[in-house]
Amino acid sequence: MSYSIIDTHCHLDIIESYGLPIPESLENSRNSGVKKILQVGIDLNSSLLAKKIAMEQSGEVEIFYSIGYHPTHNFQDSEKKEIQKLIHQEAQDSKFVAIGEIGLDYYHKEVDEKTQKSDFREFIELSIEKQVPVIIHSRDAEEDTYQILKDYKDKAFGVIHCFTYNREYAFKYMELGYYISFSGILTFNSAKDIQDAAKHLPLESVLIETDAPFLAPTPFRGKRNEPAYIPKVLEKMFQLRTEDKEKIEKTIYKNSENFLAKRRFTC
Repeated sequence: MSYSIIDTHCHLDIIESYGLPIPESLENSRNSGVKKILQVGIDLNSSLLAKKIAMEQSGEVEIFYSIGYHPTHNFQDSEKKEIQKLIHQEAQDSKFVAIGEIGLDYYHKEVDEKTQKSDFREFIELSIEKQVPVIIHSRDAEEDTYQILKDYKDKAFGVIHCFTYNREYAFKYMELGYYISFSGILTFNSAKDIQDAAKHLPLESVLIETDAPFLAPTPFRGKRNEPAYIPKVLEKMFQLRTEDKEKIEKTIYKNSENFLAKRRFTC
């Protein structure tokens, strides 16, 4: 069956480093119904490359990009300044649609929590200045993420990417004005809390993504992920929710378009 889907979080460059050339990945994506892809930056080099990919590779699959400052990376202050400079420079580019990934990651220990919180706030404040959404990476840090986002309620907006918490936190983030994005983890049998959140959230708050090449959905779990596998995430959403399939597909697509257009989610 053919769908119309937007992959709201992908790393085509890393997929290529895992052995699948970008043109082939995009061809597979097109054949799976993927219309648009958000190529996500995590540091200076990947953010510059994300822009290059968006400018050079967009064809039948349209590519947008973000500029990121990933919380697990030990950045030099000079690189932080260069990333911030790039955000200022590209703020009016229609292909540049978000700041991120940014956020908190307490699972990895490379960067201390105090530094992560400070950097997170700094980039949220820059997103407010530029009026662009944020792509939030949050792992083992649900409450601190919530408390920081709460401080910027009605100012900052964006998406909680690859949501891995429970229904309670999904609603708390949504009520602050954030989309909740579900990855291939949604298809895992063990992901009961995540499935519960996806089942009960208002459909208008839901996005889907691959986070490729990571987190391939069932039945590809453990293999290299790619945007062409995103129908498996959508089909799991069909199983979990009560709305008819067409409404789910069209609403999630519209939500994704709104996000790429830098429109704020409102409850």
